[in-house]
Amino acid sequence: MSSENLSARLVEIEAMLDRSRRRFEEGSRLVEEAHRSLAEVQQLLLGTPVTLSAEDSEEAASRLLASLKASGTELPETLCGGRLAVDPVQRLIRIDGHPIGITEMEYRVLELLAFARNNVVTRQMLLKHLYRRADDQPQPKIIDVFISKLRKKLRSASGGAEFIETIPQRGWILRDIETASAA
Repeated sequence: MSSENLSARLVEIEAMLDRSRRRFEEGSRLVEEAHRSLAEVQQLLLGTPVTLSAEDSEEAASRLLASLKASGTELPETLCGGRLAVDPVQRLIRIDGHPIGITEMEYRVLELLAFARNNVVTRQMLLKHLYRRADDQPQPKIIDVFISKLRKKLRSASGGAEFIETIPQRGWILRDIETASAA
C-alpha cells in the first residue's frame, strides 16, 4: 500500500471512530436521562427524594405504608399466588403457608422475580436491583449462586416443585406454581 492510500485509510478510520464515539456518547446520555426520569417518577409515586440514603429508606417505606393506609388503598397481601407467597410488607417467603428461611439477598432476588412474575428477568436487571451503585457490583456470576440457592430452598420446602425457570441466554422467570406443576 502506498503512503497516500495509508493516509486516506487512516482518515477514514478516524472518521469511523468519531462517529462511533458520538453514538456511544448519545446512547450514554439517553441512558442517564432515562435513569433520571425513572427517579423522578419514583419520587412522585413515593413522595421521597430522588436518591435515598440508607437511613432514609426505612422512613420512606414507613411514609408510603402510612399514606396507603390513610388513602384506604390495600397493599397486596402477596406478590405471588398459589403455593408460593412473597410478602413485601413483612419481607417473608412462604410455601403452602409455611415461612422458609432465606438470606436478605436471596429475598431481594425473589422479590424482583415476583414483581416480574411470568416475565424474563435478566442478570443485568438483578445486578441493578441488588447493587444500586455500579462501582458496588460484584462479578455477574453471583446471580447464578443466588438463583441456585433459592431453587434448592424452594424445591426442598415445596416437595420438589420448580418455581424458577432458566431462559437460556436471557435470564430467569418465576412461574406461577400452577404453570410449573402442569409442566
